Amino acid sequence: MTSVGYTRYTLRLPRAAAGAAGPREDLQPDDWSGSAAFAVNADPVDYVHPDAVALVASLQPAGWQEEDDGDTLVFWLTAEAGAERRAQGVLRRLVRLGELTTEPQRPGWETAWQEFHRPQTVGRFFVRPPWCDPEPGLLDLVIDAGQAFGTGGHATTRQCLEAIQGIAPGSLLDVGCGSGVVALAALRLGFAPVWGVDFDAAAVRAAIENAARNGLEADFRVADATDPGSLLPQADVVVANIALGPILRLAARFAGGEQGVASGGAGPAPGGAAEAAEAGLHLLRPQRLLLAGLLVGQVDEAVAAYPAYREAARRDDGEWALVHLVRSG
Repeated sequence: MTSVGYTRYTLRLPRAAAGAAGPREDLQPDDWSGSAAFAVNADPVDYVHPDAVALVASLQPAGWQEEDDGDTLVFWLTAEAGAERRAQGVLRRLVRLGELTTEPQRPGWETAWQEFHRPQTVGRFFVRPPWCDPEPGLLDLVIDAGQAFGTGGHATTRQCLEAIQGIAPGSLLDVGCGSGVVALAALRLGFAPVWGVDFDAAAVRAAIENAARNGLEADFRVADATDPGSLLPQADVVVANIALGPILRLAARFAGGEQGVASGGAGPAPGGAAEAAEAGLHLLRPQRLLLAGLLVGQVDEAVAAYPAYREAARRDDGEWALVHLVRSG
Protein backbone atom coordinates (compact mmCIF):
# COMPACT_ATOMS: atom_id res chain seq x y z
CA MET A 1 0.00 0.00 0.00
CA THR A 2 1.44 3.36 -1.04
CA SER A 3 1.52 6.02 1.67
CA VAL A 4 0.05 9.44 0.95
CA GLY A 5 2.61 12.19 0.51
CA TYR A 6 2.02 15.55 2.21
CA THR A 7 3.54 18.99 1.79
CA ARG A 8 3.82 21.49 4.62
CA TYR A 9 3.05 25.08 3.59
CA THR A 10 4.21 27.98 5.77
CA LEU A 11 2.70 31.41 5.13
CA ARG A 12 4.43 34.28 6.93
CA LEU A 13 2.26 37.38 6.95
CA PRO A 14 3.24 41.00 7.70
CA ARG A 15 2.18 42.16 11.14
CA ALA A 16 0.73 45.33 9.65
CA ALA A 17 -2.03 43.26 8.06
CA ALA A 18 -3.42 42.41 11.49
CA GLY A 19 -5.49 45.60 11.44
CA ALA A 20 -8.21 43.73 9.57
CA ALA A 21 -9.09 41.99 12.82
CA GLY A 22 -8.87 45.05 15.03
CA PRO A 23 -6.08 46.10 17.41
CA ARG A 24 -4.00 43.15 18.53
CA GLU A 25 -4.54 43.93 22.21
CA ASP A 26 -8.30 43.65 21.71
CA LEU A 27 -8.16 40.09 20.38
CA GLN A 28 -9.53 37.32 22.58
CA PRO A 29 -7.44 34.21 21.82
CA ASP A 30 -9.81 32.19 24.01
CA ASP A 31 -12.77 33.02 21.74
CA TRP A 32 -12.98 29.60 20.16
CA SER A 33 -15.93 27.34 19.63
CA GLY A 34 -16.04 23.88 21.00
CA SER A 35 -15.18 22.73 17.53
CA ALA A 36 -11.99 22.66 15.55
CA ALA A 37 -10.07 25.89 15.25
CA PHE A 38 -10.04 25.50 11.47
CA ALA A 39 -13.78 25.85 10.85
CA VAL A 40 -14.40 27.29 7.39
CA ASN A 41 -17.13 29.66 8.56
CA ALA A 42 -15.29 31.00 11.61
CA ASP A 43 -16.05 34.54 12.68
CA PRO A 44 -13.29 36.72 11.11
CA VAL A 45 -12.84 38.69 14.34
CA ASP A 46 -11.30 35.53 15.83
CA TYR A 47 -8.28 35.74 13.51
CA VAL A 48 -5.48 38.26 13.05
CA HIS A 49 -5.50 37.62 9.28
CA PRO A 50 -9.09 36.60 8.43
CA ASP A 51 -8.64 36.86 4.65
CA ALA A 52 -5.64 34.51 4.70
CA VAL A 53 -7.43 32.10 7.04
CA ALA A 54 -10.45 32.01 4.74
CA LEU A 55 -8.23 31.17 1.76
CA VAL A 56 -6.39 28.43 3.65
CA ALA A 57 -9.68 26.96 4.88
CA SER A 58 -11.06 26.94 1.33
CA LEU A 59 -8.27 24.51 0.39
CA GLN A 60 -9.73 21.99 2.86
CA PRO A 61 -6.26 21.16 4.17
CA ALA A 62 -5.39 17.96 6.01
CA GLY A 63 -4.69 20.24 8.97
CA TRP A 64 -3.66 23.79 9.76
CA GLN A 65 -2.59 25.96 12.67
CA GLU A 66 -1.66 29.52 13.60
CA GLU A 67 1.81 30.38 14.89
CA ASP A 68 3.66 33.55 15.86
CA ASP A 69 0.52 35.08 17.47
CA GLY A 70 -1.43 34.48 14.28
CA ASP A 71 1.07 36.09 11.89
CA THR A 72 2.13 32.70 10.49
CA LEU A 73 -0.22 30.09 9.08
CA VAL A 74 0.95 26.51 8.62
CA PHE A 75 -1.11 24.00 6.64
CA TRP A 76 -0.75 20.63 4.98
CA LEU A 77 -1.93 19.42 1.58
CA THR A 78 -1.48 16.15 -0.25
CA ALA A 79 0.61 16.39 -3.41
CA GLU A 80 -2.51 15.63 -5.43
CA ALA A 81 -4.59 18.33 -3.73
CA GLY A 82 -1.83 20.94 -4.06
CA ALA A 83 -1.55 20.29 -7.79
CA GLU A 84 -5.22 20.91 -8.53
CA ARG A 85 -5.94 23.93 -10.70
CA ARG A 86 -8.21 25.59 -8.13
CA ALA A 87 -5.67 25.02 -5.35
CA GLN A 88 -2.92 26.54 -7.47
CA GLY A 89 -5.04 29.66 -7.89
CA VAL A 90 -5.59 29.93 -4.13
CA LEU A 91 -1.88 29.42 -3.46
CA ARG A 92 -1.03 32.25 -5.86
CA ARG A 93 -3.40 34.52 -3.92
CA LEU A 94 -1.70 33.52 -0.67
CA VAL A 95 1.69 34.41 -2.17
CA ARG A 96 0.40 37.93 -2.74
CA LEU A 97 -0.46 38.18 0.98
CA GLY A 98 2.89 37.08 2.38
CA GLU A 99 5.87 34.76 2.07
CA LEU A 100 4.86 31.18 1.25
CA THR A 101 7.34 28.33 1.57
CA THR A 102 6.89 24.58 1.17
CA GLU A 103 8.53 21.51 2.68
CA PRO A 104 7.83 17.81 2.02
CA GLN A 105 6.66 15.98 5.14
CA ARG A 106 7.95 12.65 6.34
CA PRO A 107 5.41 9.81 6.43
CA GLY A 108 3.55 9.58 9.73
CA TRP A 109 3.40 13.31 10.56
CA GLU A 110 -0.42 13.26 10.45
CA THR A 111 -0.66 10.76 13.32
CA ALA A 112 2.23 12.06 15.43
CA TRP A 113 -0.26 13.95 17.63
CA GLN A 114 -1.47 10.62 19.01
CA GLU A 115 1.42 10.48 21.47
CA PHE A 116 -0.09 13.55 23.18
CA HIS A 117 -3.62 12.10 23.29
CA ARG A 118 -3.49 10.11 26.52
CA PRO A 119 -6.29 8.63 28.64
CA GLN A 120 -7.85 10.95 31.20
CA THR A 121 -9.59 10.03 34.45
CA VAL A 122 -12.25 12.61 35.30
CA GLY A 123 -14.30 11.62 38.32
CA ARG A 124 -16.14 8.43 37.37
CA PHE A 125 -15.06 8.66 33.72
CA PHE A 126 -12.11 7.13 31.92
CA VAL A 127 -11.77 9.07 28.65
CA ARG A 128 -9.46 7.25 26.28
CA PRO A 129 -8.41 7.16 22.62
CA PRO A 130 -9.34 4.05 20.62
CA TRP A 131 -5.81 2.64 20.85
CA CYS A 132 -5.87 2.46 24.68
CA ASP A 133 -7.61 -0.14 26.86
CA PRO A 134 -10.53 0.65 29.22
CA GLU A 135 -10.03 1.01 32.98
CA PRO A 136 -12.07 -1.45 35.08
CA GLY A 137 -14.50 0.20 37.48
CA LEU A 138 -14.78 3.48 35.56
CA LEU A 139 -17.32 4.69 33.01
CA ASP A 140 -15.64 4.16 29.64
CA LEU A 141 -15.60 6.84 26.94
CA VAL A 142 -13.75 6.23 23.68
CA ILE A 143 -12.97 9.55 22.01
CA ASP A 144 -11.05 10.07 18.79
CA ALA A 145 -11.08 13.84 18.38
CA GLY A 146 -9.77 13.71 14.82
CA GLN A 147 -10.03 17.31 13.62
CA ALA A 148 -12.44 18.34 16.39
CA PHE A 149 -11.88 19.93 19.80
CA GLY A 150 -12.38 17.81 22.87
CA THR A 151 -10.38 14.83 24.12
CA GLY A 152 -11.06 15.32 27.82
CA GLY A 153 -7.61 16.71 28.46
CA HIS A 154 -8.30 20.44 28.32
CA ALA A 155 -9.23 22.06 31.62
CA THR A 156 -12.55 23.36 30.26
CA THR A 157 -13.64 19.92 29.07
CA ARG A 158 -12.68 18.39 32.41
CA GLN A 159 -14.70 21.03 34.25
CA CYS A 160 -17.79 20.19 32.16
CA LEU A 161 -17.34 16.47 32.75
CA GLU A 162 -16.96 17.07 36.48
CA ALA A 163 -19.99 19.38 36.66
CA ILE A 164 -22.49 17.08 34.91
CA GLN A 165 -21.62 14.31 37.36
CA GLY A 166 -23.22 16.41 40.10
CA ILE A 167 -26.51 17.07 38.27
CA ALA A 168 -29.60 14.86 38.28
CA PRO A 169 -30.04 13.38 34.78
CA GLY A 170 -32.57 14.90 32.42
CA SER A 171 -32.48 16.13 28.84
CA LEU A 172 -29.25 17.92 27.83
CA LEU A 173 -28.07 20.17 25.01
CA ASP A 174 -24.31 20.46 24.40
CA VAL A 175 -23.55 23.75 22.61
CA GLY A 176 -20.22 23.64 20.80
CA CYS A 177 -20.07 19.86 21.13
CA GLY A 178 -16.74 19.37 19.37
CA SER A 179 -15.83 15.68 19.50
CA GLY A 180 -19.02 14.95 21.45
CA VAL A 181 -17.24 14.00 24.67
CA VAL A 182 -19.57 15.91 27.03
CA ALA A 183 -22.77 14.80 25.28
CA LEU A 184 -21.64 11.17 25.28
CA ALA A 185 -20.59 11.38 28.92
CA ALA A 186 -24.07 12.68 29.72
CA LEU A 187 -25.59 9.63 28.04
CA ARG A 188 -23.34 7.38 30.13
CA LEU A 189 -24.76 9.10 33.24
CA GLY A 190 -28.35 8.52 32.18
CA PHE A 191 -29.22 11.87 30.62
CA ALA A 192 -31.76 11.56 27.80
CA PRO A 193 -32.46 12.75 25.27
CA VAL A 194 -29.10 14.36 24.50
CA TRP A 195 -28.35 16.75 21.64
CA GLY A 196 -25.09 18.29 20.48
CA VAL A 197 -24.65 21.23 18.10
CA ASP A 198 -21.58 22.75 16.52
CA PHE A 199 -21.07 25.13 13.63
CA ASP A 200 -18.28 22.95 12.23
CA ALA A 201 -19.34 19.96 10.15
CA ALA A 202 -16.01 18.21 10.87
CA ALA A 203 -16.76 18.35 14.60
CA VAL A 204 -20.25 16.94 14.10
CA ARG A 205 -18.87 14.10 11.97
CA ALA A 206 -16.34 13.29 14.71
CA ALA A 207 -19.09 13.34 17.35
CA ILE A 208 -21.28 10.97 15.32
CA GLU A 209 -18.34 8.59 14.83
CA ASN A 210 -17.53 8.70 18.55
CA ALA A 211 -21.14 7.91 19.41
CA ALA A 212 -20.88 4.79 17.23
CA ARG A 213 -17.60 3.81 18.90
CA ASN A 214 -19.32 3.92 22.27
CA GLY A 215 -22.56 2.28 21.19
CA LEU A 216 -24.47 5.42 22.18
CA GLU A 217 -27.15 7.45 20.40
CA ALA A 218 -27.18 11.24 20.51
CA ASP A 219 -28.60 13.75 18.07
CA PHE A 220 -25.64 15.73 16.69
CA ARG A 221 -26.30 18.48 14.19
CA VAL A 222 -24.58 21.42 12.49
CA ALA A 223 -25.91 24.74 13.80
CA ASP A 224 -24.75 28.12 15.00
CA ALA A 225 -26.31 28.25 18.46
CA THR A 226 -25.52 31.97 18.79
CA ASP A 227 -27.82 32.75 15.85
CA PRO A 228 -31.08 33.65 17.65
CA GLY A 229 -33.08 32.49 14.65
CA SER A 230 -31.74 28.92 14.54
CA LEU A 231 -34.01 26.26 15.98
CA LEU A 232 -32.57 24.35 18.93
CA PRO A 233 -34.21 21.69 21.12
CA GLN A 234 -35.45 22.56 24.59
CA ALA A 235 -33.49 20.78 27.33
CA ASP A 236 -33.34 20.67 31.11
CA VAL A 237 -29.59 21.35 31.03
CA VAL A 238 -27.52 23.35 28.53
CA VAL A 239 -23.73 23.02 28.51
CA ALA A 240 -21.85 25.72 26.59
CA ASN A 241 -18.08 25.26 26.56
CA ILE A 242 -17.40 28.02 24.05
CA ALA A 243 -15.69 31.05 25.69
CA LEU A 244 -16.79 34.57 26.60
CA GLY A 245 -17.55 36.08 23.19
CA PRO A 246 -19.99 33.40 21.99
CA ILE A 247 -21.40 33.01 25.52
CA LEU A 248 -22.41 36.68 25.47
CA ARG A 249 -23.97 36.24 22.01
CA LEU A 250 -25.72 33.09 23.16
CA ALA A 251 -27.41 35.01 25.99
CA ALA A 252 -29.99 36.37 23.55
CA ARG A 253 -31.45 32.85 23.36
CA PHE A 254 -32.43 32.66 27.04
CA ALA A 255 -35.30 34.04 29.09
CA GLY A 256 -36.98 33.33 32.40
CA GLY A 257 -40.53 33.77 33.63
CA GLU A 258 -42.64 35.77 31.18
CA GLN A 259 -39.87 38.06 30.02
CA GLY A 260 -38.27 37.86 26.60
CA VAL A 261 -34.73 38.79 25.68
CA ALA A 262 -33.78 41.42 23.18
CA SER A 263 -32.14 39.88 20.10
CA GLY A 264 -29.54 42.62 19.98
CA GLY A 265 -28.18 42.12 23.49
CA ALA A 266 -28.12 40.05 26.63
CA GLY A 267 -30.56 41.94 28.84
CA PRO A 268 -34.28 41.38 29.38
CA ALA A 269 -36.73 43.14 27.13
CA PRO A 270 -40.49 43.64 27.39
CA GLY A 271 -42.57 40.89 25.88
CA GLY A 272 -42.86 37.13 26.23
CA ALA A 273 -42.44 34.01 24.13
CA ALA A 274 -45.06 35.04 21.54
CA GLU A 275 -43.37 38.38 20.88
CA ALA A 276 -39.98 36.69 20.70
CA ALA A 277 -41.24 34.12 18.18
CA GLU A 278 -42.79 36.85 16.07
CA ALA A 279 -39.41 38.58 16.00
CA GLY A 280 -37.73 35.37 14.84
CA LEU A 281 -36.08 34.79 18.22
CA HIS A 282 -36.29 31.20 19.48
CA LEU A 283 -35.82 31.22 23.23
CA LEU A 284 -34.38 28.44 25.34
CA ARG A 285 -35.58 27.82 28.90
CA PRO A 286 -33.34 25.22 30.54
CA GLN A 287 -33.41 24.84 34.31
CA ARG A 288 -29.62 24.73 34.45
CA LEU A 289 -26.80 26.33 32.46
CA LEU A 290 -23.15 25.29 32.57
CA LEU A 291 -21.02 28.04 31.00
CA ALA A 292 -17.39 27.10 30.38
CA GLY A 293 -14.39 28.11 28.29
CA LEU A 294 -14.14 31.25 30.44
CA LEU A 295 -11.04 32.78 31.92
CA VAL A 296 -11.36 33.37 35.66
CA GLY A 297 -11.68 37.12 35.22
CA GLN A 298 -14.53 36.76 32.71
CA VAL A 299 -17.01 34.86 34.87
CA ASP A 300 -18.81 37.87 36.36
CA GLU A 301 -19.40 39.38 32.92
CA ALA A 302 -20.82 36.07 31.69
CA VAL A 303 -23.14 35.74 34.70
CA ALA A 304 -24.41 39.31 34.25
CA ALA A 305 -25.50 38.45 30.69
CA TYR A 306 -28.04 35.93 32.05
CA PRO A 307 -30.25 37.93 34.46
CA ALA A 308 -32.96 35.26 34.47
CA TYR A 309 -30.51 32.88 36.16
CA ARG A 310 -28.73 32.86 39.49
CA GLU A 311 -25.28 31.50 40.18
CA ALA A 312 -25.33 28.14 41.96
CA ALA A 313 -21.62 27.29 41.83
CA ARG A 314 -18.39 27.97 40.04
CA ARG A 315 -15.14 26.09 39.73
CA ASP A 316 -11.75 27.11 38.38
CA ASP A 317 -8.17 25.93 38.14
CA GLY A 318 -6.65 29.37 38.57
CA GLU A 319 -6.93 30.13 34.85
CA TRP A 320 -10.06 28.55 33.38
CA ALA A 321 -13.48 28.66 35.01
CA LEU A 322 -16.96 27.11 34.74
CA VAL A 323 -20.08 28.66 36.24
CA HIS A 324 -23.26 26.73 37.06
CA LEU A 325 -26.42 28.82 36.70
CA VAL A 326 -29.94 27.88 37.79
CA ARG A 327 -33.09 29.56 36.46
CA SER A 328 -34.57 31.94 39.00
CA GLY A 329 -38.09 31.43 40.32
